[in-house]
Parts: sequence; C-alpha cells; structure tokens
Amino acid sequence: MHKSNGRGPLEGIRVLDLTIAMAGPLCTQRLGEMGADVIKIEAPGGGDFSRHAPMAGVTRFGDAMCFTELNQNKRSLVLDLKSDEGRGVLQALVAEADVLVQNFRPRVARKLGIDYATLGQINPRLVHGSISGYGETGPMADRPGQDLLVQSFCGLTMNGGRRDGLPHPSPLYMVDVTASHMLCEGILAALVARGRTGAGEEVKVTMIGAIMEMQCQEVATFLAAEAAPRRGEAPQVVSVYQEPPYGVFKCAEGFLAIAQADLDVLAHVLDRPDLAALKAARPADADGDAMTDWRDRVYAAFADLLARAPAETWDRRLDEAGVWCMVVNDYTAFLSHPQAADLLVEVEHPVGGRYRSVAPGIGFSGAGRAAPRPAPLYGQHSAGILAEAGFSEEAIERLIAAGVVVSSRQSRAA
Repeated sequence: MHKSNGRGPLEGIRVLDLTIAMAGPLCTQRLGEMGADVIKIEAPGGGDFSRHAPMAGVTRFGDAMCFTELNQNKRSLVLDLKSDEGRGVLQALVAEADVLVQNFRPRVARKLGIDYATLGQINPRLVHGSISGYGETGPMADRPGQDLLVQSFCGLTMNGGRRDGLPHPSPLYMVDVTASHMLCEGILAALVARGRTGAGEEVKVTMIGAIMEMQCQEVATFLAAEAAPRRGEAPQVVSVYQEPPYGVFKCAEGFLAIAQADLDVLAHVLDRPDLAALKAARPADADGDAMTDWRDRVYAAFADLLARAPAETWDRRLDEAGVWCMVVNDYTAFLSHPQAADLLVEVEHPVGGRYRSVAPGIGFSGAGRAAPRPAPLYGQHSAGILAEAGFSEEAIERLIAAGVVVSSRQSRAA
C-alpha cells in the first residue's frame, strides 16, 4: 500500500477549481496531490453533476465514484456565480489565488465572468487554465466536448473493429485523461514562467488537440500514405495501423495480448514455418485490399494456434523468447498481483471511515506527495474558506441566508 508523508512541491499554491466532469477535476486533483490548496467551487443545487452520476450504479458515502476519485485533496465551496454577490466573492478569491481552472464551454465562461480576459484584470499574476472540447472559435466551438463524442469526431473510432462492424471507441475516458495531464503540465510551466516574469498567463487545452497528440503516429502515417488502412474481418484487431499479430487472442484458458512480435521469430519459437511464409507474402501496398486480406490471414493463423493451450503457457513460452506478450487480467487478478502493491492508497473519510483508492502516479524524493484526503462533502469548507478570505461571520451568514453560499453542517462545525 502506498504511503504519503510529505507536503508536496506545490505547497503554498492556491488553486480555484471551477471544473466539472472528468478532464478538469483530474487536472486539479493532480495539483492537489502535489500539495496545492485546491478549492473546488460548486454551484448551489447539488454541485458538480458527477456527484450524482454513479458508474455502474456504485456510490461511496453518498457520492458517485466518478466524483470521489477525481476530487480528492480539495476543499468545497458552494457559490452561486450567477448572482452579482457570488461573482463578487469569486473576484475576492481570485485576487489572492495563484491558479484558476475551468472547463466550461467558451460562451458559458464569458457569461459567468470566469474567462481570462475578465479575471486577468483582477489579478495579473493569475495563471488561468481552461479545457474546451474544440476551442473558442469555429463551427464546433459550442458543441459538447464529451470523450466519446471527441473520439468519434476525430477519427479514432474507425481505427479498430471489423470491416462491416461498428466503429471501435475506447471504453476509457482517455481523451479526458490526456487533456487533464496536458493542462496540468501547462499550468506548472506557467507557474515557472511567472517565477521569472512576475506575470500570469492563460493556458488553453482542447480535447481535439489532446486526441491529436494521442494519435500523432496514426495521423502522420495517414498523411504520408494519403489513405487509411482498411478494416478487415479479424476480431482481434486493436488498430489497423498496427502490424499483426498485434492484438488480443482467446486461448484454451484465458486470453493473451501480443504487442510486438516478428513473424520470423515466432515461426522459429513455435516451430511454425507457415508464419515465416506469411511474412514473406506481405504485400507492399499498405492500404489496399491485399493488405487487409493478409492481416486477416495472420490473425486467423494466430487465433487457431493460441486456442490450443492456456494463456499462462503461451505467456511463459513467448516471454522467454523475447516476444512482447501478457496474460489478460481482470481487476481482481491485477489488484491482487504483487506488482500492484503500491498502486493503492488508504484514505480516511469523515463519514465513512477508511477506504482504498488509486494512488497518485507521481513520486518525489524531496518534497514528497501530500497526504491523501478524501473528496470533500458538498459545501464542507464554505464558511472556513470565506473566513480565510476576510469575510466576517456576519457577512458569511448573510451570504448563506441569501442562498449565494451553501455550507454543510460539517463546515459550520469546523
């Protein structure tokens, strides 16, 4: 089990988090894991919708897992940004903040007054980070930037699957994850630059930009060939841009993934000269029907061969020969493996007690990582945050009574 006992290299940096869903919250959680004081600003009426969108119907202590796993190491302030008083409170917080992150559509950000043009005038040292689906201009600017939609728009889903089958999207929110890391990198770079110049700046990431980085090899290959490889009939194909037998195969017991293997090597290791003959028959045209048919023959040969023994047997035999392969695990097998011992961390929740969560993926030998804290309860820290910002008890009570601020019992007790 992973242990954290440091304060993190970003100790002393204050981040205002106006993000929802996944891409934005994951970015700000990463900053919090590195020691920043992250204040998650949520709207009255329930806050971030991901609190109430359980994945597979599973919740933890009243919140959906997709919220609790993306909003750790944060404090919660519930604030009505549609009201003049709420925007005034935000501006007071912005004046003392180092970073603000938001992932609203461009027109919504401007309407709420949380765009860089507005907030940069209040605090010239502010690093303003934003994630949008498609950028601020163009015919797609105000379309919803959801992961599956972006994958579909940008061509990724057509790289896998069978010729007459459905497109093949990733089951993971990988565009969100990539965009979140890109924005985090940009914010860290902007903070370094501010240390030299004293000035903040705007850091912008688009989801279509993120997915282009993810498929840069495929796009470059497409541009060079001026055509895309065609999908065939083999069900094992992960991507038409990968050389067979790259893919996942059903074995006598379990499944085996093969990532990189030379057919000549496999022919020798497996005593299958027909595989070497298949390599010799590889067509020169990378995107024609002949190539598609050849790929299908390679996959069919491996499907027939690997079905004759358990995945564990093939894994040992091929790994010893230097073939890049792996038995396909489910979460039960993976998380019980000794290699996964440091990938989980224990977190203490104020209501539900201790639970296991995914550990941060970055380690530091000096400053360490901040001790893990659970995702905040709705409005848990509202009163305390406003008091830190200089609001009197009377002013705080007035804002709560007016519905501009929502504060939970936990925050009032604190």
